[in-house]
Amino acid sequence: MIPNLSYSGGFYSISLKVSLIFILVTGLIAYFLLFHTDRIIKFLRLDRGFDSDNIDIGSLKNDGLFKFALIFIGLLLVVDNIPQFLNFCYLAFKKQVSSTGLDEVDGFMLEQQLDYNWWIVSALNVLMGIIILTNYRRIANLFLKKEKNVG
Repeated sequence: MIPNLSYSGGFYSISLKVSLIFILVTGLIAYFLLFHTDRIIKFLRLDRGFDSDNIDIGSLKNDGLFKFALIFIGLLLVVDNIPQFLNFCYLAFKKQVSSTGLDEVDGFMLEQQLDYNWWIVSALNVLMGIIILTNYRRIANLFLKKEKNVG
């Protein structure tokens, strides 16, 4: 039996290769989107079927766009922070119920540490997102002033 004396020291070549491939593919996509847009338009035949080069956005008003942005921001806050908040809830429940509490070795290996600061931040972000989603009309009216007809 030959002993295995290799030591990685936290360096994993597979993850490095995957990251480099991902960066290369992303860079190629950005390069083609920025510098070869004519080829993409011709290849996908995006220029056919349009009568004019102008896009009519007359029906799109400031308040509608602002309301859409508020809904998008609210959804982003909720969707982005709910998993983190639920994970912290699970860890707090596990800490209270388990006889050993949170096992420190498992916590470091799985990167699951109960951090009350991030738990509060994620809860506040979820709450803020819900408030924005339920009151987006009022918020839009606060920021957008109605035009007064003088005359």
